[in-house]
Amino acid sequence: MTENTKVKKPAHFQRKTILIKKRLQYHYMALIVASALLAFMVVGLDMLWTVSKVVSEHPMMQPLMEEMAAMMPMFGIKIAMYLVMVLIVSAVISHRMAGPIFKFENTCVSMAEGDLTCRVALRKGDHLTDLQDEFNEMAGSVHAVVREYEKFRSEVSAAGMKDKADALRDKVAEIMPEFKV
Repeated sequence: MTENTKVKKPAHFQRKTILIKKRLQYHYMALIVASALLAFMVVGLDMLWTVSKVVSEHPMMQPLMEEMAAMMPMFGIKIAMYLVMVLIVSAVISHRMAGPIFKFENTCVSMAEGDLTCRVALRKGDHLTDLQDEFNEMAGSVHAVVREYEKFRSEVSAAGMKDKADALRDKVAEIMPEFKV
C-alpha cells in the first residue's frame, strides 16, 4: 500500500425527504409542538383570567366577555393553524439535525466495515459541522495509523516473519472483513 492513497470524497447529494430519521424527528417535533401548545394555553388562560378580573370589577363590560366567548371557535381554529405552522417549522429544523446524524451513522457503518477512506460531508446549513470536522480529523488519524500498520506488516513479512504478518492480517480481517487502507 502506498503513502499517496487518496481519500475518497463523498458525492454531493440533495436530500429529497424531510423525515430521514423518523423516530428522532418525531420526538423533537413533538417536543416543539407541545412547547408551543403549552405557551398558547398559558397565554390564553392568562388573557381569560385578566379579562374576567376586569369584567368582575366593571360589570358594564359583561358584553365584552360574551363577545370573547362567541369568538372562541375562531380562536381555536387560529391556534390549530399556528400549531400546523409550528409543526412544519419543527420538521424543517429536525431535518437539519437528522440529516447529519444519518450521514454520521452511514459513515460509521462504512468505517466499521473497513473503509477507512470514508469521511462525513455535510451540506451547507446543516448542523453539527464542528463535529464533522473533528470526526473527519479522527478518521484521518486512524487511517494514518492503519497505513503505518500496513507498512510495518509489509516490512515484517519481508524480514522473514511472514507467519506473524499473516496472523496479524487475519486478526484485522476478523475485526473488519472488508478492510481497506
